Amino acid sequence: MSRNRLNLVAAIVAMVVVVVGGFFLAVQPQLAQASDAHEQRSTVEANNAVSRTELDRLRAQAEKLPEMEARLKQLRASVPEGSDVAGFIDEIDRVASQAGVVVASYTTSDAVPYAPPAAAEPAPTAADTSTAASTPSATAAATAPAAPSVTTDPTITSGNFSVVPVTVAVNGTFDEALRFVSGLQSGKRLFLITAVSSTQQSGDDGTASGTSTWTFGGSVYVLDPSAVAASATPSDAPSDG
Repeated sequence: MSRNRLNLVAAIVAMVVVVVGGFFLAVQPQLAQASDAHEQRSTVEANNAVSRTELDRLRAQAEKLPEMEARLKQLRASVPEGSDVAGFIDEIDRVASQAGVVVASYTTSDAVPYAPPAAAEPAPTAADTSTAASTPSATAAATAPAAPSVTTDPTITSGNFSVVPVTVAVNGTFDEALRFVSGLQSGKRLFLITAVSSTQQSGDDGTASGTSTWTFGGSVYVLDPSAVAASATPSDAPSDG
């Protein structure tokens, strides 16, 4: 091989080395940076999409804020922070006047701590009753409907929720008593009626009149929001100190 040809081959090899070296030293780092920038842009765009979704949700909630505040005010009046017996008596008098009945008596007892309802016993299965199917009681148990499930809120406890027993007696007709109950149960204060009784009144001549004394027993409730918030806080949460 002549010297000129060797020089040409050496020059070509040198050019290839320069090109390859330039690729690894200059082009490849730029490509890597471009790839990183693309990944970062994708991450930023994904985060922006999440932020836009959250902003839209907060904006929608902000539009409902007046409605939610009004609902909260109703709920706080329904189950106040204190017993507010005077306010409940005023509501009874107002509803009684609108219904046309006369309040005969009103009694209340001391508040008692709330006790969550116990879960109902499961209904007997066919296997449980197969051995005693010949008895009437077993047959009735086998065909009895399943007890409804009990739903409770773990943040509502005996430490923050109280029950105040109340008994109200009014004088009036059956229709007037119905209007009184309807008005009282749709009023501002939540009043759960659990017992109803009536006594027929007699007229001056001793005969039965159309008016009766209607006695309604039930409960109103008291909620301590600060105690609810405390019960909702995890007990193992780290303290500030």
